[in-house]
Amino acid sequence: MVYVKISVVITRDIECDCTTRYNGLSHEAVFQRRFNPEIDELYVDNPADILDALGCCGALKLKSRNAEGEVTLDEGSHVVAIDSACSSNGNEPVRSAYGVYLGDTTPRSVSKLVDEDLPQTTQVAELVRVVLRMAEQVLDAYTERGGNDENDKDAPRISKILIITNSAYVVDGFSDWIYKWKENGFKTSTGKPVVNAEMFRELDTLISKFNQFHIPVWFWQVEKEFNKLADALARMPLFGEQKVPALVQFIRDYKKFPKKC
Repeated sequence: MVYVKISVVITRDIECDCTTRYNGLSHEAVFQRRFNPEIDELYVDNPADILDALGCCGALKLKSRNAEGEVTLDEGSHVVAIDSACSSNGNEPVRSAYGVYLGDTTPRSVSKLVDEDLPQTTQVAELVRVVLRMAEQVLDAYTERGGNDENDKDAPRISKILIITNSAYVVDGFSDWIYKWKENGFKTSTGKPVVNAEMFRELDTLISKFNQFHIPVWFWQVEKEFNKLADALARMPLFGEQKVPALVQFIRDYKKFPKKC
């Protein structure tokens, strides 16, 4: 597996107040898991409106307009696109795989088969698990260091995590259904156990851990046409080399944001 380097900044842990802003976000925005791109005034109708990349490694970042009216990258934002795939070839057993895309030129994207000892229907939950576990490792290390050095402007940091997917199952599951499941003991409306319940429990707990530090974890459901690269990464372990288009074809002006990774 290829791991992505995700770095963390932690704001002071204070009691929640709906009038208080954390990392420049309202209390509601921090804890709202379904991403609403319209919170960024730059957004019109395409992910490219609010996404760009670092010049050094192509890592995706959210962009916004600062107080001076300039369009800048939020270097604390960490954006990933995810997708999954499965295949059955004649008498061959079904195998599943997943892809995690981090940017056009970064070598840290993930393309991997789901472990054989896991149910092959878990590929979507597993890839979300991979993304958040990566971040958790750095979060733990960062808290041990005692926080962020505000005097070091080059210190890597994290203010928000955005997970892009065309899967309604992922977005609805983590943004809406999870709350009903917790009330119902992880049973569906028909009384059946929720599929992938253990992974949803684990990830819900992990998302809450980020929220405690006022770091939102957002899920953005996009049209499939905007998630072709993550789809290609997911298909590679099953079908071999794939054509790998850009997540957003207009993210190419890396020299515009030459921040050191």
